[in-house]
Amino acid sequence: MTKKLLTLLVIWIGIFWFSFASYVPTAKDTSNIKNLKNQLDKLIQNNTINLRDFYNQTNQLQSQYSGDERLNYMITQLQSYLYTNLSAQKTAAKATTKLDKQQFLAEYNTGYDSDITLTVDQCTLQYNTIDNISFAYDFPTALTMAIWYRESNCGFYLPKNGNGPFQITTKNYWTWEMNQQLFIETVEDFLKFAKNKLSKYTLSWNLSYNNFDYTGIVNFAALYNWGTKSWWLIIPNNPKYVFDGYGEEYSGASRFGVLPQFLKVLERELDNKY
Repeated sequence: MTKKLLTLLVIWIGIFWFSFASYVPTAKDTSNIKNLKNQLDKLIQNNTINLRDFYNQTNQLQSQYSGDERLNYMITQLQSYLYTNLSAQKTAAKATTKLDKQQFLAEYNTGYDSDITLTVDQCTLQYNTIDNISFAYDFPTALTMAIWYRESNCGFYLPKNGNGPFQITTKNYWTWEMNQQLFIETVEDFLKFAKNKLSKYTLSWNLSYNNFDYTGIVNFAALYNWGTKSWWLIIPNNPKYVFDGYGEEYSGASRFGVLPQFLKVLERELDNKY
């Protein structure tokens, strides 16, 4: 289903392949765009993955056909429509959960090791990209960013071991040069991997874009680092991976674990620093 938009546009391109020096949309163009938007509505209703995927496709198509003013106009109209839809849903979700997130921070956002310096710039630069994809996959943005931080220090590069910035050992990214589209792919791969991993464990996970709790965050971080299930908990293989720099027991670390980094990202998000 997520390839349908691309197919429709390619057919459209095949029919109308010629350029205009100064394009002014016709009534037929406006009608075609309206009809395509109606078709898109059926595919994106209650499906944020399709919504973001279609938006991503329009970005690629806009670059591919940037030399044709007529096609560029049509693609831009769809791009704007999808982005407005995505932003409206995401903004509404943030607004409805802001108070809960503030209460969560008030309870847990203490006890940091002040000697640890955050890699603020690197993490901040990709916040909107990661936030859009995390929203689409219904996963906490701060947790996606905390795993990225812990695995590759928010680096925009492909590690030499070929496992990518999220260190997913089941896929080889080789060591080619990182670009924005490939980075988006690595984030999507992480979220698909995370959701699949969660589905295999009979635990009451409270991990979504709108809702999360301390146990869910700690359990997931432990599980991602090859933790072992014991009753309703995941026992960390390496507790420092989860808790480094958080509380007296884990002081002296060179960087934060997943939990404190999650809290720091969430704090910046709520302070509108992203």
